[in-house]
Amino acid sequence: MKSKIILTGLLAAALSAMTASANVLVTVACPLGNSAAGINVCATLSTDSSQFVCGQTDANGFVKLFVPVIPGTYHVCVDVSTLPPGATLSRNCQDVIFTENAELPAEFVLEGTFCSAPPPSGPCWETGGGTLAKVHGKPMWSFGGVIYPGCSPTAAGGGNLNVVNHFTGLHFKGEEIVVDGCRGVRTRSPKVTVNIIDFHGIGEVSGIAGNSTGTINVTFEGTFRDSHDGGAGKDGLYLQVTAVGGGIIPDFSIGNDPNDLERLSTGNVQIHQSSCGK
Repeated sequence: MKSKIILTGLLAAALSAMTASANVLVTVACPLGNSAAGINVCATLSTDSSQFVCGQTDANGFVKLFVPVIPGTYHVCVDVSTLPPGATLSRNCQDVIFTENAELPAEFVLEGTFCSAPPPSGPCWETGGGTLAKVHGKPMWSFGGVIYPGCSPTAAGGGNLNVVNHFTGLHFKGEEIVVDGCRGVRTRSPKVTVNIIDFHGIGEVSGIAGNSTGTINVTFEGTFRDSHDGGAGKDGLYLQVTAVGGGIIPDFSIGNDPNDLERLSTGNVQIHQSSCGK
């Protein structure tokens, strides 16, 4: 029996050693949150330069780097040659110290004309509201908002999007929205040449830990699809919300990806092109 206990203890220790790991949650973004995909970031162990890991940011400027050797200090550096045009960094390296398994942030603030330039005008804009995902007759989410009102990238900070999760009581509020593109097919009500709008931005989630005043800052990406005039069962929404510093918030993971959206239970999404190009 004693040998069995010792063997079990050794096995547990071995598994613990195998699973010992940590992550650096890297954000490379402007003060208002706009960033770009494809920025290269590497984390190198200070005591052994052969131990390193690299990755590329997503459209929100976020990348998670798995560092296998802990404890230790990692030099986290941004490859400035991969920054978007007009973007600069006053500091492109910083140290992250791990004493145990953890997820620790490394934040780099972009500067330059890339951050001050106005977002591009979109060839479409969106209005809509409704509910999604009925469970026992009750919707999981309700939403409402406007993206690029009047086709303007500056009106109301690019628009707003509100989503409430009725099962957790959390409220997502999207602001400072940027349209990434409009695509899809023609529709007749109203007459437009596209029926899908892709966008991203920054915002907040409130109601954290049951506290109506508790909030966290977030980034998000999303897609609306206008498939039918009267959108219940036809129109769709994709939304992924990520806490600043890392970590997807599952309460607002709606749809699977920009091409596989959650269909509306009630309500309507409308894509417009009036005022665009003016």
